[in-house]
Amino acid sequence: MKVLGTRVTAFVVLCTALASAQPAPTDAPSAPPAAEDPRTEKARTLYKRGVESVKREQWSEALASFEESSELRPHATTTFNIAACERALGHYTRAREILDKALEQAAKEPGTLAPSLETEAKGLKQEIEALLVRVQMTLDPPNAAILVDGRPLAPGRRDKALLAGVETPGPGRVPPSSSFEVVMNPGTHVITLSRKGYSDAVVRKTYGPGTRQNLALRIEKLPATLKISSNIEGALVRVGDSDVGPVPSEVLRPAGSYRVSVSKKGFDPYESSVTLNAGQQSELVAKLNPESRPITKEWWFWAGSIAVVATGVIVTYALTRPEPDPPPYDGGSTGWVAQPLRF
Repeated sequence: MKVLGTRVTAFVVLCTALASAQPAPTDAPSAPPAAEDPRTEKARTLYKRGVESVKREQWSEALASFEESSELRPHATTTFNIAACERALGHYTRAREILDKALEQAAKEPGTLAPSLETEAKGLKQEIEALLVRVQMTLDPPNAAILVDGRPLAPGRRDKALLAGVETPGPGRVPPSSSFEVVMNPGTHVITLSRKGYSDAVVRKTYGPGTRQNLALRIEKLPATLKISSNIEGALVRVGDSDVGPVPSEVLRPAGSYRVSVSKKGFDPYESSVTLNAGQQSELVAKLNPESRPITKEWWFWAGSIAVVATGVIVTYALTRPEPDPPPYDGGSTGWVAQPLRF
């Protein structure tokens, strides 16, 4: 609490200086002072409120007051106080980024940050740097979105490392590559990965101050869902080489192409090919029609065929049977007999 006590004293001194900063009086008569900008007056009031909250070590309340004051009237000193509150709350990544901003403001507007506070800011940055955690992450697949504690990662101001805990809560973002460094606060973190067609992954990790570690993150593809129904109750379903039972059926399969057949006795079988993507839900309605019986399976076909065959046998026999020899001729009293002619 020694460092925080130093910050409280600095806040009080700065508040008093800002509140009492008025034009110096002169002996010459002057026009009545112009009315102060209402925004500036409100910013000063909020700043004082922030100082009072710091005295009570109410860091969240102080932070809110300083942030409102800065919105109305940006000032390097107010920015420094915001960073000090973030540091007191353990939000080191945000505190470091805001300290950089305060120093940049002071460089653009000399005199807005007292030299002693510039020194304090640089010292706090060194202290924070020693506390920050650096994790080298690898992501599979590389285009999955990542969240740390419900916040997307933000690009750093000074290097290629991504920052956790800086952005406001929102949807995850895809990192620039499959391997990247993340700078985060010490403590316990919940890392969430998501991608369409894949199951979400949630990883919980705890890191001590100044830790440097590697972390491999991976998410698995979701299976595809295929729902199969038919106009005929009790029809049997087959997907690929597997029987999956009667309709309606719901099957889970990895992404890919599959042959689906639906059949029932007395109906023509239904066959189709489907292509499923990871995580996709598809529906297939198999319409079965009554079986088309070939003519050779009808009784009347065979009855008629037998009759035709029998008739053919009779005709064939009649055409091919040998003629009987005629009886011998009687020549009468002459004894002359004419021989029969065979054709």
